[in-house]
Amino acid sequence: MKTIKLKPINITGKILLRLEKKGLIRTLRPTAKVLRRAVRAGLVDTIYSSPVEHGTHKLICVRSDDGGRIALNSHPHNEEFIMINNTGLKLKPVLMAVALSKYRDIERKAREGRLASKDFLLLRLKYNDHKTCVFTMLKDTPHCEISEPGRGRPSIFFVSEPANLPMRYLDIAGYTFAFLRDTDK
Repeated sequence: MKTIKLKPINITGKILLRLEKKGLIRTLRPTAKVLRRAVRAGLVDTIYSSPVEHGTHKLICVRSDDGGRIALNSHPHNEEFIMINNTGLKLKPVLMAVALSKYRDIERKAREGRLASKDFLLLRLKYNDHKTCVFTMLKDTPHCEISEPGRGRPSIFFVSEPANLPMRYLDIAGYTFAFLRDTDK
């Protein structure tokens, strides 16, 4: 019997790039299509999607809308958000509006004219923070991701979700969102 002796080494970005060039792994980073996008509108590019015989799952790269318009949506299943910036580029923070109730309650409150700021959080997400950079948005939770207003490169992040996950926009006619600065009350 021959023994193959292996000594553990610390992983590095250089090692991962070498494995990627050999076609063995894929590092998590924005696609060229997302990085080259020149207009303000958002963009989604699929990194991969599993074949049906292996389950229905995909990993996408998202470039947030840079126009500052919040359009709440929800999904009938969960999705994982991955807030990693390993591009070496300075990206604007992702702002995520999250409703504090499921979509049916938010639409009902809108119909009744009772929707208010207290029904939402607007989170400034932080890249590469081990406590907050990966989380699951549970099904039927209204949310919307946009780039923080102002100058700079639009935010980019990753989402892992079912391959055919539909998007359902909320009916909150008569309501709009405005941004407050940190100094506003």
